Amino acid sequence: MIDLDPVLTDSDGIPAPRINYTLSENSRDQLDHAIGNARTVFETAGATDIYVDPLMRQSGWHLMGTARMGEDVSNSVVNKWGQAHDVDNLFIIDGSVFVTGAAVNPTPTIQALALRTADYIISNRTDLKG
Repeated sequence: MIDLDPVLTDSDGIPAPRINYTLSENSRDQLDHAIGNARTVFETAGATDIYVDPLMRQSGWHLMGTARMGEDVSNSVVNKWGQAHDVDNLFIIDGSVFVTGAAVNPTPTIQALALRTADYIISNRTDLKG
């Protein structure tokens, strides 16, 4: 859930957005399953001291998949360039365009997509919708 922070404001006194994220039971189960499998792999490899930190409250999150990328407007929000199907000249370039996450930090891929989309916008600005 995103709302306005009742205390935190920007330099103009405008309330800052506040993000409240709760891990679902299914996500917690998936994380626990992954931790169990990782422990098995480490033990099989001969590890004797295995430290598990299931999920630190203050750690970062990669929220993805809320604005799926694809060509079919019936099951995606943006096209391959991150351009919204339904809103003229709106480009979404962040982790939300990913259908799912990989096993590594998505930031370099997000940066590459942002550069690619910027090049597209510069090259095709006369052909943009609207």
